[in-house]
Amino acid sequence: MTSRPPRPTAVTSLGCGGLILAALSLARLILSLSLPLLPLTVPPAYLTATGAIGVVLGLAVGIGLLAGRRWAYPSAAALTAVLTVWYWADRWLLVRTDYAQRTWPGAVVVTLILLALVAYAWSRPSTRRYFGRS
Repeated sequence: MTSRPPRPTAVTSLGCGGLILAALSLARLILSLSLPLLPLTVPPAYLTATGAIGVVLGLAVGIGLLAGRRWAYPSAAALTAVLTVWYWADRWLLVRTDYAQRTWPGAVVVTLILLALVAYAWSRPSTRRYFGRS
């Protein structure tokens, strides 16, 4: 039996990021079930559904990364892309507040930094070796 290389710090960080996504999504799910009567730009079911999806995907990918599952490598890359597109589509199409209009430059910077960090983590030879990639 071949020895598995140690889990790189970048993979641990991204796995914890997946678990944090799951925790935040769980909060979104729980809070969406007891919303006060407020004027919303989306139906409450949207908040519940996206919270539930975030919990499932965040847990699956986070645990998969931490456990070193081969499927977690492409899944995490795909989830990063999907979440980025969803976040910006949601922000541009559904969010109609002055706060969102004022903070979009900062959100762009944070998005680009996070994408660069994920790309860096995925480009590391130790990460590819850990997942059995050449």
